Amino acid sequence: MHAWAERVSRDWPAFHTRTLGGWRFGLADGITKRANCALVRDPGADVEEVTRFYRAHGLRPCAQVWPGQEEVDARLAEHGYAVVEPTLVLARELRERPRGPGSTGISDSPTERWTELFSQTGAGADHAEGVVRILSRVDAVYGVHGDGDGRGCAVLDGESVAICAMVTARAARGRGVAGAVLADLLVRAYDRGARRAYLCVVADNEPALRLYRGAGFAEVSRYHNRVLAD
Repeated sequence: MHAWAERVSRDWPAFHTRTLGGWRFGLADGITKRANCALVRDPGADVEEVTRFYRAHGLRPCAQVWPGQEEVDARLAEHGYAVVEPTLVLARELRERPRGPGSTGISDSPTERWTELFSQTGAGADHAEGVVRILSRVDAVYGVHGDGDGRGCAVLDGESVAICAMVTARAARGRGVAGAVLADLLVRAYDRGARRAYLCVVADNEPALRLYRGAGFAEVSRYHNRVLAD
């Protein structure tokens, strides 16, 4: 399995996994593609295994494709799997304690406001509950900015931290909220022993890319989903 695929799937884990026919399948009640996709373990894996597995579980078949998996990618395309959400992996070192404004309240569990901010993304209550369940399976801290105009999460694993679930309320956009949340989460992660940080961002999300690159993150890998077209 691709090293970054393994890292990302560990920090955003499925509820159940199964290794079969050269794939590692993830299941999380359909909450996010990242937790409900097939990861390549054998370059010769049969694409029909992906189709059969996810259809048997009532989910749209999805595979995650990383650099070096071009042959698998081509076979997925031949079977009618379309590219969805090309995503970049950005990372940076934390060689010294970052500076943060301290305007983010950080807790070991999601607060009511942290969860409420899902409404700003158009996600429903079931999706919000599912994401909270996913994050409950890892060591995470949750940040809410000020009176609740933005939020984020940091998944901690030794010297590594993954930043995820960043959301800014629509009325608060353009005021530096996301930058403050990011900085404060990195401070907390550093204090918990993290010396490397990474995050995943959809490749065409220019505002987010500007924020993260301005905070010292640079591209280290990328992937895309292949989803079976209707």
